Amino acid sequence: MTKLALITTLVGGAIIAARLPGVIAPARYREFMVKFPRSEFWGRVLITIAGLIAWGVMFNASRESDEWKWAQPLIVVGVPVVLFLIYRYGVHYLALRATAALLLLIAKQMVDAADASDLALRLVVTVLAYVWVVGAIWMTAAPHHFRDLIGWAMAHDVRCRTACALGVCVGAMLMALGIFIY
Repeated sequence: MTKLALITTLVGGAIIAARLPGVIAPARYREFMVKFPRSEFWGRVLITIAGLIAWGVMFNASRESDEWKWAQPLIVVGVPVVLFLIYRYGVHYLALRATAALLLLIAKQMVDAADASDLALRLVVTVLAYVWVVGAIWMTAAPHHFRDLIGWAMAHDVRCRTACALGVCVGAMLMALGIFIY
C-alpha cells in the first residue's frame, strides 16, 4: 500500500466518522456542532494534539539537521510554554482554531503523499488539501464567520442530514480512491 493510498483511506474514514453521526442522529449532532466553535474542552484537546504533532515534527527536524541542533532546547521548552499560554489566554474560538491547525497538518501530509505519486487522480487529494488550507485560514482569521456557517448548515434536521450526507459521500469517495485506485 502506497503512502497516498494509506493517507487517502485514513482521511476518508475520518471524514465518514465525523459526518455519519449527523446523518444518523441529526438533532444531537446539531446541538454538538452549534456549541463546538466555543467549546473550551474540545479546543484544549485538539490544540494539545496539534501541539504534540508540531512538537514532534520540529524536534525531529532539529535532530536530523546539524543547522538546527541549537534549537532543540528551545523546542523542548518552547512548545509546552506556548501551549500553556494558549490554554490560559487563547480560549476564544479555540476549538475552531485548533481544528484549523489539524487541517493544515493533515493537508501537508496529503500534498506530500500526492506529490510522490505519478497517477493523474492524485490531483483529487491535492485539490482537497488546498481547499482545507483555505478553510483553515478562514477558520483562523474569521472564526465568527465559520461559526455562522455552521449555524446555517445545522439550522434544522434536513439541512444537517444533507450536509453530513455530502461529507459521507466525500469520505466514501476518498476511501474508494485509496483502496481501489491508489
